[in-house]
Amino acid sequence: MNKTNYKLNAIGIIPARYESTRLPGKPLIDICGKTLLQRVWESASKANTLRRIIVATDDTRIKKMCTEIGAECLITPVSLPSGTDRIAFAYKKLADKADIVINIQGDEPLIKAKDIDKLVQTFSDSEFEVGTLIKMITKNKELFNPSVVKVVLGKNNQALYFSRSPIPYLREAEPENWLKKQSYWKHIGIYAYKEKSLLDFIRLKSSALEQSEKLEQLRLLENGANYLCVKTDTELIGVDTLEDLKTVRKYIRDMNKKQII
Repeated sequence: MNKTNYKLNAIGIIPARYESTRLPGKPLIDICGKTLLQRVWESASKANTLRRIIVATDDTRIKKMCTEIGAECLITPVSLPSGTDRIAFAYKKLADKADIVINIQGDEPLIKAKDIDKLVQTFSDSEFEVGTLIKMITKNKELFNPSVVKVVLGKNNQALYFSRSPIPYLREAEPENWLKKQSYWKHIGIYAYKEKSLLDFIRLKSSALEQSEKLEQLRLLENGANYLCVKTDTELIGVDTLEDLKTVRKYIRDMNKKQII
């Protein structure tokens, strides 16, 4: 696979935990003929900016599937508390120095290689410590859904805060009109870490804001890290619930009919 040389070298790691409260065995769930994890890995494999892609899992069933599709895989402890902890464990175990480590969420079956490349390229040209993808929210259903994480932007697309609540709050408008008066952004859980930031994450204790919102990205933010937000127009549907699974299956079937995918 030919990879383009960029200023900083990057590797991608896909965390894939078997157990899930809402969707047990989620990485191996079938989505129109391919597992959820396979769809993520295949898209990531097309990214020109990633020198290497590794699946970090806690389960031998997932490792077996990775072997079948030709994906590099590392076994990590079941006890790791978060996807980022799994990424960091795998990175240290690899002993493969990289300037940028991309945390590619294993539940984003619609992620595109071009979005990964855009994140790596934009992040590598910046002075930020962490980078991530965001997409404009266009529906009230997303804005008021606590499973959809919102981000408030400052200057230069720097993240000021991540929340499950619809922020900023508009005092002088009815909630059903907020999208007409204010731009709201959805956080896509794909991260670009400088090596130091990734290792800082596992050295730091879980922060108060992180525990309150149940959002691990707040740990570094609360400790002063600068997050760069990179905008995408790609329609992304993270699979966290059975409803999400039905939605993404329908989306892919519809796209297959149109011969887009």
